[in-house]
Amino acid sequence: MVEAEKGTAMTADEIRAAIHSPLGKRPLDRLAEEAEEAVIIFDDMTRPTKTSQYVPYILETLHEAGVPRDNVRFIIAPGTHGTYGRRDFVKKLGEDVVSEYQVYNHNPYEMLDYLGETGYGCPVWVNSEVMACDLKIGVGTVLFHRLTGLSGGGKIISPGVAGVETIRYNHGNVGGFGPGLTPHETTGYLRNDDNVMRLDAEEAAKMAGLDYKIDTVLNLSRDPLELYAGDFVETQRRAAAGAVRWHATESPEADIVVVGSYMRENEPYLGMWPAANSVKQGGTIVLVNDCPDGDINHWLFNRHGKNVGASLWNPSPRGVPNEARLIVYGDYPLKSFEMRYDEDVFQWIRSWPEVVEELKKHHGEGSRVAVIPDGTSCIPRKALEG
Repeated sequence: MVEAEKGTAMTADEIRAAIHSPLGKRPLDRLAEEAEEAVIIFDDMTRPTKTSQYVPYILETLHEAGVPRDNVRFIIAPGTHGTYGRRDFVKKLGEDVVSEYQVYNHNPYEMLDYLGETGYGCPVWVNSEVMACDLKIGVGTVLFHRLTGLSGGGKIISPGVAGVETIRYNHGNVGGFGPGLTPHETTGYLRNDDNVMRLDAEEAAKMAGLDYKIDTVLNLSRDPLELYAGDFVETQRRAAAGAVRWHATESPEADIVVVGSYMRENEPYLGMWPAANSVKQGGTIVLVNDCPDGDINHWLFNRHGKNVGASLWNPSPRGVPNEARLIVYGDYPLKSFEMRYDEDVFQWIRSWPEVVEELKKHHGEGSRVAVIPDGTSCIPRKALEG
């Protein structure tokens, strides 16, 4: 492991050293010497990882060990988020990698190998191309997560490249998320180590044979402050502690909370958690969202028609914490996104001067304003203290 000093991003040399300083595993070069087929599984566009910062050192190691280029492939790990195209692959991996190596989508409905059941009764189906490789490497980052406490680790396999039956069972039967279900007491924000969803996913990752994991902790420029490599349980636990340390953010009480969504702009509603820890009763949350691609697809939770949704979709419109009002500021309105919320408390406004005018209607002079630069990554200190 290598950790940056005083919030400075790690250098290229530090990144390389950390990748080759494994926790609980043999070094990557030793694993690569025994491999014929290798897969590098990378997190999708809902995660801010600059995968291209780490891939060169992995490829260098594989090729020095004798693994030919045609025996290396990359597979994006979207779970049930849908598919991605070449432009997205380039954003993650870089032009040279996409031009010279095989890069594939994951299909949670087909081309899956059945591996058995976890101790929680979850049927484990994993991408067949992943299972065809004798060296499986994952690359991702750790951020707060409303279900599994924090992200990263074995989640690169489940839900990352798992079948929809596996993902549905993990989220619904194990975790208790979905209409008519009660979330398991171990789940929720920052509940990580003993979280049943995480433990179930880690069993699935062990069954799949995830050999080597890279988990990072990022700054607001999406560059690594910490990097851990090796056993996916150990890397996740270390990076989870780092994320809590680096991403802890003050939670001042305010009439108006303006919250950005840079790290995960296609899931801007994640910023509602830190915003809820700051906004006063009856205040206003301004969610900054300017992603031209809009909200992510989700084959498990989203609405997919006026009155039709995925198997774990909750059709009830959501309220806003603390009886606050919600303004989404951005130039790309999306009606299906708006339908998530009660229309009486929700507005989408494209112009910042119009946002200010709307705020003036409800808040007088001297109103206190809190600005959260990125609500999709910051961890409110109020939650840590409470």
